[in-house]
Amino acid sequence: MDREKILQEIFECFQQITQWIPNSFDVSNSYYSKAEVLIELLETEDCGHIGGYDHKNPVKEETSCHLYDRFLCLVRKHNSVIKPCCGFTIKTLGKYFDLIHDARDKVLSKVSK
Repeated sequence: MDREKILQEIFECFQQITQWIPNSFDVSNSYYSKAEVLIELLETEDCGHIGGYDHKNPVKEETSCHLYDRFLCLVRKHNSVIKPCCGFTIKTLGKYFDLIHDARDKVLSKVSK
């Protein structure tokens, strides 16, 4: 199994989510599902189970997207290098998920009034 290729593919799936979320939730969801399956594959390889519960390398809450945090945990495990994709780096993609989460909260607060 080529761990680096799988991690890069996961990153590219997350980037695809950003492209498709405004226009096609179905396509966005398919990339989310693909990322989740690949993450679970690597988690199982690393510690025998899924969910990011590796005691030697725990998932940290770094973004508002738990699945992305699980991905970051896998990247950290072996200090993997992820190449930027379509303008996103590993850090800026995490910030994207935080911003989209904050935007949702702002909309809800305005609609609830």
